[in-house]
Parts: sequence; C-alpha cells; structure tokens
Amino acid sequence: MAEIMAAAIQLFKDKGYHATSMQDIADAVGLQKGSLYHYISSKEDLLILIIREALAQYISNLEEIARSNLPPRDKFAEAVRHHLKGIATNLGMLTVFLREAHALTPEQRAIVDRETRRYNELVEGIYQEGVAQGVFRPLNPKLVCRTVLGACNWFYRWYRPDGPLSLEEMADFFVDVLFRGIEARPAASETAPPGSGGQSAAGGSDTSAGA
Repeated sequence: MAEIMAAAIQLFKDKGYHATSMQDIADAVGLQKGSLYHYISSKEDLLILIIREALAQYISNLEEIARSNLPPRDKFAEAVRHHLKGIATNLGMLTVFLREAHALTPEQRAIVDRETRRYNELVEGIYQEGVAQGVFRPLNPKLVCRTVLGACNWFYRWYRPDGPLSLEEMADFFVDVLFRGIEARPAASETAPPGSGGQSAAGGSDTSAGA
C-alpha cells in the first residue's frame, strides 16, 4: 500500500489529480488495473488517504510543540519551522494536499475541514498564550492564524532544495518577518525623542520665545 500511495503522490504532483488515471497508478507500481482495486477502491480514496496522512503528521508534531514548556515566542517559532520543514521534506505529499484538496467529495471535505480546524486551533492557542503573557499583540486570533499559515502554505509553490538559501535560513526569515507582525511593542513615549529639535509631544517648543 505504501508503494501505491508513493506512486499516486508522484503522479498527482506531476500530472495533476484529474489528469491521473487508475491505469497510470497501476502501471507505476507494476500491477494490472484490476489488481489495483484489491488495495484501493478508487482514486478518490487515494486522495483522501494522502491528505489525511499529511494532516496527521502535522497535527501530531504541533501538539507536541503546544504541550512543551517552551515560552510562547519559541513555540511560535517552532510551529513555523515545523510547518515549512514539513512541506520541504514531504514536498510531493504537501503539494497534493494544498493543490488538490478541492477535488475531495463533500463528505471527504468535511473530514479534512474538521482535522484542519484542529491544526488551526493549536496555532491559535500558541498565539493566545503569547497574548496572555504580553509577548504578542492582542489581534484577531483567527486572522493571525490564517495569515501565518497562508504565508507558510504558499512555500510549496516556490521552494527549491537547490536554491540560494538553505531551508534553515528560509525558516529563520519566515519566523523573523511573521513574529515582527504580532510581537508586543512598548507604548510610544509621550516625551520628545532625542534629536527632535526640542519639540514636545504636543508639537510646541520646549523653550519660550525670546522677547
């Protein structure tokens, strides 16, 4: 079964889900088409198996991060790195998941939506933990989650293992940029900053006009 899934992932990635036939998959693993049905009942069932396997790996790893004793900032960083590295190390599987999930049946889509919500809730929980500790700004948790995961999910479209930056360097870049968008910032001082020409916060001069 693992060989069949691996062949399907490669074909779905290279040709697209709709352009791949059961005959293509059978040929890739050296089986007669009829024999393939002893292992899998349909192409649709293969797609949901691939997507659920990807989600299971993601959820398991993120649950471990969320349960850890790391401070929220480090949990956030690890969550982003884990997401990107998951795409990079399972590029075929994640490409199929992110690009072909629209082909699922409504019943299959409901299953995937439920499991995706679990992943999103974990990301939101890490963010809200940081808000409670004053590490992150209080923003809409769902929008924060969608922004972070939206940026990370697009990674599959342009990531190349032989690119000029290593995976670790790109993960560090993502963490830095995304964290700066949600980090808590000190309140602006009401006093004039150095070198402001003696202007007070109200815009007036600190010195009286000469007579």
